[in-house]
Amino acid sequence: MKRPAVKRVPFILLCLPLLALQCAWAAGPQSGQFYKTRMHRGRITVADIRRDRGPARMIATAFQGLVNQDTAQCYLYLADHHVRQLDDTKRPFDLLPLGEGEDPGLRSLFRAYAGRVRNIYIWSPEEDWSWNMAVMLAAQHKGLPLTEELYARLTSETPWKGHVERLYGRWASKQEAYAWARQTLQPQCHPNILFSLGLRSDWQGNPWTLYDYAVASRGFAFWLDDADPQERGMIEEICRNGRFEPGAIVMGYAKSGDDLLYVTNRYHIGYVVSDYYANASFWCSYPNRSFRQRPGRAVRAEKGKIYVSVVFSDGDNVQFDQNALYAIWTDDRDRGEFPVGTTLCAGLQELNPFLMEWYYRHMSDNDELLAGPSGYQFIYGRDYSEQGYGQWLEKNRAWLESAGFRTGCFWHCSYGTDRFYRYVETAGLEGIFNGDDDVVLDCHEGVVIMNQGDHLVAEGDLYNNLAARQAKLDPSRPHFLNVYPTAATYGYHGIARLKREAERLERDFPGRFVFLLPKDNVATARAYYEQHPEHIPWKNRETKN
Repeated sequence: MKRPAVKRVPFILLCLPLLALQCAWAAGPQSGQFYKTRMHRGRITVADIRRDRGPARMIATAFQGLVNQDTAQCYLYLADHHVRQLDDTKRPFDLLPLGEGEDPGLRSLFRAYAGRVRNIYIWSPEEDWSWNMAVMLAAQHKGLPLTEELYARLTSETPWKGHVERLYGRWASKQEAYAWARQTLQPQCHPNILFSLGLRSDWQGNPWTLYDYAVASRGFAFWLDDADPQERGMIEEICRNGRFEPGAIVMGYAKSGDDLLYVTNRYHIGYVVSDYYANASFWCSYPNRSFRQRPGRAVRAEKGKIYVSVVFSDGDNVQFDQNALYAIWTDDRDRGEFPVGTTLCAGLQELNPFLMEWYYRHMSDNDELLAGPSGYQFIYGRDYSEQGYGQWLEKNRAWLESAGFRTGCFWHCSYGTDRFYRYVETAGLEGIFNGDDDVVLDCHEGVVIMNQGDHLVAEGDLYNNLAARQAKLDPSRPHFLNVYPTAATYGYHGIARLKREAERLERDFPGRFVFLLPKDNVATARAYYEQHPEHIPWKNRETKN
């Protein structure tokens, strides 16, 4: 489909639909993307597994999912900030006593809840697929996945009677194991959720923490490499077998990283990256919530000045919302003294409403919460199934609106294409930061499209980036830019770093840079180009095929 060249319609007419959206009250919370447990009304049981070895920590999270499968009564301390996050709730809890010796947290959990376990599935690290089979069997048959060593230790300390099944050696190959799982287990799995989880190379020292949610939700869990043609075919068979509808998700992380989307997007499945997200089966029990933020506010744009917004990245990955970004918001003493946008997963309104509310309660006037790529789920816009793209766009608008987001990021969908414009027209956002093409600035139907900007990974990057860029910009007019520091690298105390770099820019280029929240930057750009449409620095004036 080929679109006509964009015409210069007066900006005030372009913005009327957007202004109507801004005046509407917050939409009701969305639902149906994630599995929900019931909230426990009594005292919470807490197991401290911070001293446990990696395999025991991993197994403890799966055990937690079994305990919480219906009612969320168990919480784990996997790291120090998990203590603070439970304390934030003000809910009463009982901490299980720890004994001496190895893996005291898992052992305390087994003493407390051995009666919940009907089956033990013994797996072997030498056959990594046996772990995934054990996790899915445990989810469907009230089981616990254990190694031979931990099975012997736990049952020697705590009387237990039940069925024991050894999974290693049962299948001749990984392919045979997953073929069995597709036929036997997948029909009883969650209809909306897949998990890419397994024994990554660091599993013994730093295992992932999402297994509680895999067990609680009974989602299909695979650990396959989509870069390998045979294993990619196995993933495709899982996706086809599930017959997933738009809005389905794969959680966890993949051997290929983000590029699992090349496979899953063609089957209506988006990504919610979440490998180190913890206590999911507990937090999802909170009632869904919707939220609201103020619209963007324009300042008067002056010639020669460069208006800059900052978007702290990785919030589409819910483990960053719970870990790195939470630490920045908790510990950075300069937060609130410098305007910063922080990306969050819109799905938190259902997956962890308490955490999303925590961010809203702790916002300063210099904070904005916005959508990471590419909206309410991480997708590659160019690769998502055309059959389901329209439905996905409808869901995207609803979830972004009820999350309260005014701006967001969009990736892997070339600027100027029909798919790109459909996203812009339907997302309900005031501004979109394009993560791919070098769009300086554009506006389509009242929505400002701005390049997401360079990734900042270390102190000095903000200064060097803006100092170099300002030298190339026409001083006879204002300009509008965005930059994109990554929480994983620029991260901790990153706002203090940004403030120092901005102060250095002011010393060396007095009055040249003005830092604004993302929504205020796009509002300022919109207001300026409403008066000066001839100055819009279009990337090109003709649309692409």
